[in-house]
Amino acid sequence: MRETYAPVILARKAARLRKETGNQDLRSKLDSGISPKELFRRSIIRPTKMLLFSPIVFFMSLFTAISYGILYLLFTTITFVFEDHYHFSSGTVGLTYIGIGVGMIIGLAALGTLSDRVIRKQQAKGTAVKPEHRLPMFLTVPGSVCIPIGLFIYGWSTDKHIHWIVPMIGTALVGIGLLTCMVCLTVPSTSSLVSKLEGLV
Repeated sequence: MRETYAPVILARKAARLRKETGNQDLRSKLDSGISPKELFRRSIIRPTKMLLFSPIVFFMSLFTAISYGILYLLFTTITFVFEDHYHFSSGTVGLTYIGIGVGMIIGLAALGTLSDRVIRKQQAKGTAVKPEHRLPMFLTVPGSVCIPIGLFIYGWSTDKHIHWIVPMIGTALVGIGLLTCMVCLTVPSTSSLVSKLEGLV
């Protein structure tokens, strides 16, 4: 396949020009001057330092890890719960994932609408929009509260053999909470914290 990566193309062009002209000072505009070994070392050390020395990155990562753990725990238990307790067939048990899917769609719609309002408000004030503006308390707190409430409804209704729609409502609440929290935590952490922590390496 033809090479399309700009830094590689320019590095090859610079190497060709150095050979043709004999001018060893010619360098690609995108050449950082860092060797592949040093680049690899930085790529390993920088995220580790961010995780260990920045409390906000550590706690965001911990919360996201717990959230993903809850999500995959639900994925593994839903089949057994609805087959054993509610006697769903193996063909229809896949439909029970609709609850968490609908919850995530609702969370995404609510989050998109509300966070866009926050951004428009900041723009109307004339202030520069920052990634942290997508992390307001009125979005993250209800989302984080939805997770334990949804898990409680899911577990309690399954234990008491209440109608199958109730645990599905519980998984929908978990879906709303998971998506809201993960998106709110991921956007600010990936875009602004990296630039703030550049000095760690």
